Amino acid sequence: ASRLAVASMGYHAQIIVLDWRLNEIISRFVLQEELSRIDFNPLDSDMMSGSSLNSFDIFLMRDLPLAEDGEKEQLESKEMFKLQQLEELEEFAAVFTDHAWLAPANGRLALASEEGAIFIVGSGLGIEDAENRAQHLDMDPVPYFVCRIAAPFGHTVSDQQVFGIRPFINGFVVAGASSQVAVWRLEQDENEGDENPVDIFAIPKYEHECTAVIDAGKGSAVASLDIVGSRDEVHVALCFDSSDITHFRLGAVGDCNGHLADSPLLGGGFHPGPVTCMDMAVHRAILVTACSQDASLRVWDYEAGRCELCWQAPEEPTGLALHPFGFLLAVSFSDRIRFMEILAKDLKLFSELHVKNVHLLRFSHGGHLLAAAQSKLILVFSTCNFRKIATLRGHPREVSSMAFDPLDRTLVTLGEDGKVCEWSTETWNSLNEYGTHGEAAAVATSGEGLVWAGVAEVEKTSFRTFRQGMHQESEDYIMHPSEHLCSMQLYSRPSEVSILAGDKNGKLIAFCGLTGALRSATLGLHSDAITAVCISADGHTVATAGRDGAMFVLAADGISDTARPDSKSREGPMEVVMINRGDIQLRQDEISDLSAQISALKTQLEENAARLQSELRARVEEARKQDQATIVSLRGKYEKLQQASTVKERDSLRKMKVMEELHVKAADDQEKAYDKRMRADSDSYDALQAELRDLEARFEQNRQRAQRTVEQQELKQEKEVHRRLNEKDTEIQKLKELIAFTQKRFDAMLDQEGMEQALEVSEIKKKNQEELEQQHLVEYKLKKDQDMLVRGLDMMEKDKDRIAMEQREASVNISNLRSEAELMKREVTSLKVERKEREATLRDKEMEIGTHKVKVQTLKKFKHVLDYRLREVTDSLKPKEDLIAQLHTQLHALEEEFEKQLEIQTQMEAVLESKAQQVASLAAEVDKQKEVLRQRERAIFRFCADLHELATGGEDTRNWHIGMKKIYRDHVNPEIFHQDEEQTRPVQEMARQIQVMERKATMLALRGKNGEATAKADIIRKTQENSLLIHELEELRTEKKALQAEAKELELQLRLGQNVQQVKAALPSTETPPPALEQLPQAVREIFEEAPEVPRNVMKGSTLKKAEKSTHHKSPEELRQRKKALRQSETAEQRLTRQRIREHLVPGELESMHKRRSAEQNSVASESSGSVPPSCASVPAGPALSVVRFGRST
Repeated sequence: ASRLAVASMGYHAQIIVLDWRLNEIISRFVLQEELSRIDFNPLDSDMMSGSSLNSFDIFLMRDLPLAEDGEKEQLESKEMFKLQQLEELEEFAAVFTDHAWLAPANGRLALASEEGAIFIVGSGLGIEDAENRAQHLDMDPVPYFVCRIAAPFGHTVSDQQVFGIRPFINGFVVAGASSQVAVWRLEQDENEGDENPVDIFAIPKYEHECTAVIDAGKGSAVASLDIVGSRDEVHVALCFDSSDITHFRLGAVGDCNGHLADSPLLGGGFHPGPVTCMDMAVHRAILVTACSQDASLRVWDYEAGRCELCWQAPEEPTGLALHPFGFLLAVSFSDRIRFMEILAKDLKLFSELHVKNVHLLRFSHGGHLLAAAQSKLILVFSTCNFRKIATLRGHPREVSSMAFDPLDRTLVTLGEDGKVCEWSTETWNSLNEYGTHGEAAAVATSGEGLVWAGVAEVEKTSFRTFRQGMHQESEDYIMHPSEHLCSMQLYSRPSEVSILAGDKNGKLIAFCGLTGALRSATLGLHSDAITAVCISADGHTVATAGRDGAMFVLAADGISDTARPDSKSREGPMEVVMINRGDIQLRQDEISDLSAQISALKTQLEENAARLQSELRARVEEARKQDQATIVSLRGKYEKLQQASTVKERDSLRKMKVMEELHVKAADDQEKAYDKRMRADSDSYDALQAELRDLEARFEQNRQRAQRTVEQQELKQEKEVHRRLNEKDTEIQKLKELIAFTQKRFDAMLDQEGMEQALEVSEIKKKNQEELEQQHLVEYKLKKDQDMLVRGLDMMEKDKDRIAMEQREASVNISNLRSEAELMKREVTSLKVERKEREATLRDKEMEIGTHKVKVQTLKKFKHVLDYRLREVTDSLKPKEDLIAQLHTQLHALEEEFEKQLEIQTQMEAVLESKAQQVASLAAEVDKQKEVLRQRERAIFRFCADLHELATGGEDTRNWHIGMKKIYRDHVNPEIFHQDEEQTRPVQEMARQIQVMERKATMLALRGKNGEATAKADIIRKTQENSLLIHELEELRTEKKALQAEAKELELQLRLGQNVQQVKAALPSTETPPPALEQLPQAVREIFEEAPEVPRNVMKGSTLKKAEKSTHHKSPEELRQRKKALRQSETAEQRLTRQRIREHLVPGELESMHKRRSAEQNSVASESSGSVPPSCASVPAGPALSVVRFGRST
């Protein structure tokens, strides 16, 4: 009653028998394949049965002998071994699904098969054998085949698979596909009684009683079956593949006429597949879950512990959210979001939104907002009018989790890449954005900038705390890498904040006291990842859902400050919303008024329909014409697109042909390499075959030599025995003659001779007894050697399993190294792309620097031409040249940094080559290990063959010690075991080198990232400095233009002054007042009127002051003002060019006038005596120039 048997799975599958009261291991047995069911024999707990898909075995436990001095003490008190297998079961080649020991206990079992047959077998241990087994421990029971039931569900149902079998008193129940159950009973013989005991070797006769279909299973197969009860009342419990559980009375199967319809479902039914979504209401005790396998939604009353409603969705739901009030449910599908009302027996559609690809929904705690995750976006809807109020963008990858704080002031979202965004629900602006530096799938927040997230990294998993976007590393809770948190729920109370999180292994982890002293607890629940965790409003109920299709509702203590209420579950249905009768009457009156209005509106609608129908026809006709025109245009576009597509298809076909040629060439090269490798492998295989043949020949020679020696020893022993027998016969004959002689001659000495002969006979008996004892001692030693050899064989099998496991681990390590090599290759390609980008940017920078140099050279040329003011400007340009020199030095530094990056890249390539060499060496090592494994398999085969030959060779058991010594000398060699220990050392060294290389690769990757970040920062800084330098050069260009304009004005004034001096020198020296503008000719007057005036109070040093402005770096506002001033200066320069054109016309006109005057004066002087007429002296040319003013107009 205190024994517990456990069967493990995996590479080291075994059976372990425990004594749970004493907490001790009784026995264990290593299995060749995994078992699906084990069971104890009710007659004897030392016998067990185990079945798998391909085999059925019976195991027996036997007490181990006490350990002698010097031997290692074993943990187990019993040894377990298999009994003889049934050859009849191997002939049927059945696939076993279940088995059970029959009742009452008589040592027989019933086996269920997938082919639809039931096998009855005997264990070989009956009731009397179980009672007397302590007296016959050296005799093992022999199992035997009893009978076979071909149609367990009746002859009307054929080829029906059997998935479960359980016994009751004098019968058993079988369950199979299509929700069928059959009952079989043992036929009772009338002659049986107390006087006639039951013969256990008699073939039992079972009678098919009835078969029924359980309607609660809905046609699905039975997954498991169990029976409980006494002889009079038996109850059956069934679990179906759809995860539904039902129970019924066994007698009801015979009374239902083939269909059992009134069997209840436990809990109202369960999900048949993974539960993808779950949410809990605040004001009602309900849960809503969604299953991806059958696309169903279920509403649960978690206080009563049952499913109240199951709604079949038209397609697979991608997400759900339950309103805090518990009457509205939001469900997302691939193309829309549906809002459903939760009624008593159904879900009613209330509204829907056509939004595609929504995979996550979350209601706020107040229920006024609904957040929907659409890939990278977060859409926020108002539940009052179901309108979108905000679209949040900030995640580069898909959003994996969302959470509102308890006061609905902030919304925290988490992306697949680990980026966390905090959003304000008032302005919908981003408050904080930061990364978790790892994979994260669950997030929670309590407001005021406090955020918690579960982060999974390569070497660890941590529960991290963030305050105002800063990671609080001191508050991290470190976990195992396998404990990756998948879901999370927060519960806040005034004293502290608690979080319940579920990981991918199915464990529920509680983090309490997050704002104070952190406490944690772990509870294992699910067999797969936990997809959702919910906490009730009072904090006393916790619900979890997992990918294994299970749900757990737990009572929680320590999360809430209030006392937990009574745990009595409600037996009635869910609460319903009650309405007052007066309100109902008011609603009815409103309905009557609305019906009258509806009738009036119907008549109005009919009139409007007739009018709108005529208008609709006209509009349809117009639309048809427009559609025809658009169709014609679209056809033309379609033809053009089709032509373009044909051209593209031809191009793509040409490219495909080229690619196919390349692929064919590569395939040919690979085939050649493969043929070459196969030839090399075939040569090595031939060499190994030849070596194997040599070894076999040597082994055959050794075997024949050993056989000859054994035969010679046997002949010698036979001759010795015959010689001793002859000697004994001669001695006996002499004794007989002596007796006859003494009887004849010495009758008086007869008694004395008889006594002497009696003494001799007693001595001979003693000698024979001693020889027998020596033979028994030899036999005991041989048995001991045999046990030692068997244990050695077990050790060799364990070594074989261990080597196989090491080989698998080595293959896994090789695959990991290959994946790392591929990752490093991808990094190298990305670095090469970045290198090309950097080279392109450097070329652009060099071109810009070249243009800057050209501009600087042009400025230097103008420096030699301009006057002192231009020299001062060039002196002000010297700092700029220094800046350019600094830029050159910085560019050289960048080039050196780029060369360093190239060196790092070459180092990484060298590391990759070393990795490839290591992979090749590891592959060679794996081949060596395979060869060693083959050699060990051959050694095991030879060892088994020698043992079999020794056991079945027909030799005398007294001579077995010779064969045992030979087997020990040939196979049990201590040097082999030392060699195995030496062979495991390279594998350990390889694992250590792999870890070292992984650390180096991570360090190189970090260095590469740091170098890349510094290079990018330097490039950005250089670009900013170049932009500032360009702005300053533009300023200098504008100043240069202004100085050139001023210099040209001064040169023009100088030339005009020289012309005026020449004119004054040519005219007579009589001083006359300058004539008025009205006295000049009309052409000259028009020129003077068009010329703009130049202010006389312009200082000569004004342009110099402009040029002497500071050339230091300016702010962006000063740069904008400077650009505005440049645009104004350009407009002024355009006006100045127009003025210069006019100024160039004035000197030419004055010169022509001067020539005419001089010609007239000369002619007059030649005619007269030299006096000047008054008409000529009244309009002098020189003084008229004083009216003309040159310069900028203000």
